[in-house]
Amino acid sequence: MFSVFMLSRPRWPAWSLPVVTALALGSVTCQKVPLLAPSGSVITLTAGANALPVNASTQIIAQVIEASGSPPHSGTQVTFTTNLGNLQPANAETDVNGQAIATFNAGTSNGTATITAISGGASASGSNAIKIVIGTAAVGRVSLVANPTILPPTGGTVTITATVFDINGNALPSAPVTLSTNAGTLAQALVSTDKSGVATTTLQTTNTATVTASVGATGGSTTPPSTSPPGSTTPPSTGGGSSSGQTSAQVTITVAAAPGLVIGQPANAPTAGLPAAYTFTVAPASTGGSAIKDLSVNWGDGHVQDLGAITGASVQSHVYASAGVYTISATLTDASGFTVQQTATTTVNAKPQPAVSLTAPTTPPVAGTDTAFTASVAPAANTGTVIQDVKMDFGDGSVQDLGAATGTSISLHHVYQTGGQSFTATLTATDSNGGVGTAVTSVFVQASVPLTVLVSATSTPSGTNTVETFTATVIGLGNATVVQYHWDFGASGIPPKNTSSNTDVETFVHGTGPFIVTVTVTTSDGRTQSGNTTITP
Repeated sequence: MFSVFMLSRPRWPAWSLPVVTALALGSVTCQKVPLLAPSGSVITLTAGANALPVNASTQIIAQVIEASGSPPHSGTQVTFTTNLGNLQPANAETDVNGQAIATFNAGTSNGTATITAISGGASASGSNAIKIVIGTAAVGRVSLVANPTILPPTGGTVTITATVFDINGNALPSAPVTLSTNAGTLAQALVSTDKSGVATTTLQTTNTATVTASVGATGGSTTPPSTSPPGSTTPPSTGGGSSSGQTSAQVTITVAAAPGLVIGQPANAPTAGLPAAYTFTVAPASTGGSAIKDLSVNWGDGHVQDLGAITGASVQSHVYASAGVYTISATLTDASGFTVQQTATTTVNAKPQPAVSLTAPTTPPVAGTDTAFTASVAPAANTGTVIQDVKMDFGDGSVQDLGAATGTSISLHHVYQTGGQSFTATLTATDSNGGVGTAVTSVFVQASVPLTVLVSATSTPSGTNTVETFTATVIGLGNATVVQYHWDFGASGIPPKNTSSNTDVETFVHGTGPFIVTVTVTTSDGRTQSGNTTITP
């Protein structure tokens, strides 16, 4: 048996064909002798791609052209070789156009595949070989984005997306992406791209962070290969190139500074019912923050006030209706939805009270007579309030409204109809702030005495006559007075008369009588009463 050998097929002269045929028939071989390209032929290689992901494949075309410029006989064998991946088939035959086709399978290794072809004395090797970068060796660039790129002051979670492109700008799947950060924590430090060339992970951080994505080596050429159509004699571009280094990209995630909020209280403690000024100072975030959207204040007494998008110092007036300790809560919101809350405790003093006093009479009054009280009313000092109403409750069910009375000596009169008991009198003054001042005093009212007239006479002899001096004593007057005394001297012959005095002097003849002298009084409150005495001159 003869060994297999390959022959280049030169152009034989016609006379030599019988000889060649005889030689061929005389040779005993076990296999068919492959047909090879004749001397002077040129092999040009083209590839469907000059960059491939791992496990991908592309078509390799070997174009054989003889020295005459024509393709060789169909069936001419071309042998393909590669240092990375594999070629199927490794030996391929040309078609009528002189093209032998094989499929290059990249395999799982990253690197640069150098593919050659040979047929007889013709070859495509060295600078004529084609190079295909595989996997990370094919990386042209990396795009790295973060969403969001600005976090609130408390930090948060960011989605990191790396998109890997090969040297031709196509998405590169199955490329391992190494991720690192100078702050925070990455969910994954090594992620492979999906079929769209995208690798995704998340970053958790409370500080500004820079994330770096690195992928393999950078391809040295960005010129995509071209493939000549069948039968073309124009050598196609090989798109080959070297690769070196590493492709990376960075993205920075900013953690915004928090806006500032300060609650300033009045210099003096506020007073219930009176307006007090509070200062809210708002400072927008110095770094990466959003515009201020709103400031809402809960005053702690059931009132909530929306102040809107304020910045700087804003003075707000508020009135607390009653004394107590209140917590003011202010919430600042920016356009990104981040909120800052501040609280302050404010102590509100009780409403100032009008100054009120009330004095009862020093002598206990008698029922049915006038009782005089002395009062004083003044607004609270240094409050700007005014007295709006004053009422006197005498304690027996009678109330007198004095209106907006003020003064240091106000006289109040009342007649108690019931005696023998004490009454509590209360004076109440209300000011324009709702402040209430009160004064209380007690008065004992004596039981009333019936109106009684007592008449007495004093005798003084005067010759044959007697001079009588009469005195009328009236009790039970209370606060009334006698406006008239009516004197009636009975059968003495002296005519009756009216006086304003309680005494009267008359002369009677000695030894006459007896006579009844009667005095009738009329009081200022319209009462009348009589009394009498008997004399014997």
